[in-house]
Amino acid sequence: MNVLHKKLFILLFLKMITGCLMAQDLVSEEHEDDAVLKSSLITIRSVLINGNRKTKKYIVAREVVFNEGQSYSISTILDGIRISGQNLMNTALFVDAKVGFTNWQNDSMDIYVEVEERWYYFPLPYFKPADRSWVVWMNDYKSSVDRINYGIKFLGRNITGRNDRLNIWLISGYTQKFALKYYNPFADNTLRHGWGFDFFYARNREVNYNTSENKQQFFNNPARFIKKQMYVGGIYSYRRGSVERHYLKFGLQHESVDDSVITLNRNYFGSGNANVFYPELKYTYQYFGVNYLPYPTKGRSIEVEFTRKGLNKRVNLTQFNFIVGRYIPLPQNFYFSTIANINLKLPFNQPYFNQPLLGYHDAFLRGLEYYVVDGVAGGFIRNTIGKEIFSYVAPTGFKSKTYARIPFKFYIKGYADVGYVYNKTNSISNSLNNKLMYTGGIGIDVVSIYDIVFRIEYSFNQFRQGGVFVHKPGVTN
Repeated sequence: MNVLHKKLFILLFLKMITGCLMAQDLVSEEHEDDAVLKSSLITIRSVLINGNRKTKKYIVAREVVFNEGQSYSISTILDGIRISGQNLMNTALFVDAKVGFTNWQNDSMDIYVEVEERWYYFPLPYFKPADRSWVVWMNDYKSSVDRINYGIKFLGRNITGRNDRLNIWLISGYTQKFALKYYNPFADNTLRHGWGFDFFYARNREVNYNTSENKQQFFNNPARFIKKQMYVGGIYSYRRGSVERHYLKFGLQHESVDDSVITLNRNYFGSGNANVFYPELKYTYQYFGVNYLPYPTKGRSIEVEFTRKGLNKRVNLTQFNFIVGRYIPLPQNFYFSTIANINLKLPFNQPYFNQPLLGYHDAFLRGLEYYVVDGVAGGFIRNTIGKEIFSYVAPTGFKSKTYARIPFKFYIKGYADVGYVYNKTNSISNSLNNKLMYTGGIGIDVVSIYDIVFRIEYSFNQFRQGGVFVHKPGVTN
């Protein structure tokens, strides 16, 4: 795609955003609440809950915004019904959740809640390349089966009916890993305090020891494992309402690599060290005021994270990460979203293993998936305008009421991303460091049961490279 086409795409994209935002303002003006709805008070007699077999009733009730015996305006009740249904779906406990009112008599009524529970236990086969993404595995390593990890993951959700989780991983192949994790978010009678623990041990025959030309550089030894990691930690959480959450995590981490890795990069752990052992403290604040957490099209989200690694100069990292998202519904099933992610690592002089920033996990620009950008400060902004174009409910043939049909929603979208990463120690051989990065493209998203979001995208970048990319669930729109 040439430069002229890129400029036309960006101009059209910005024009669509401006027009849709203006339309949103007109719609909001035409749908103001009537004064009668705000002044008429109705008392909630009781909250009636049905459909929960495994989930405790009080776990369902805590997501409903109404208190029994309290009076609300009709406007507040209508809005609370919507928010309660939204809260219940964002717990990831239910296939469907319906909230409404019934038994309206004079100045009182009941609220009813009808939920359809998910399957909560999944022994899933694990088959995944050792590389950071499927596209990298297929493009850079020609889909080599030698780089495959395989095993089984046991995912347990709602173990005791309190939305607690138990995960066990048994992975072999190119990387070997054992992981055990348990988390109970509502461990006390107030349903505000939670706790959990996390343990994993992994060893690998390959190490990403450096970055050159915006690509990871690997050293491997098929005869033995050259990298080992072990982590043990605990977590405390506090959640007063439905949209705000606080997490405090403390753990101990040990990492070691073969001496051959240090020969290739003495700054891997810093100062020629072949192993490190350090404590890690992490505080996270989350605000998720969105209509549907896996694929939000309305509301806003905020995530603030503070991380401290180490107690001395051998490992000395203080990291701040700030993510904010705004999701705006527009007329005729359009939506606009913008997500900003800012990262800062102090001091700036960090060893290599603390420098990964863009291109890892879900932090990337759409169109630069093949590249990584290491650094100590920077971030990105993702802008998307989309429209729901089609919905379909597929019959399964099962007699189960919950799984007799599976819904699908299809969205078409256009997007433009920008990013910047600062790195003072490794920028000469990496052209994306200390420069503005930009990408764009179009795509189709498919949203279905169990929070599955499947994305097919055609993206281009500043190098005039374009291609089709497929993303698994977990990448925000």
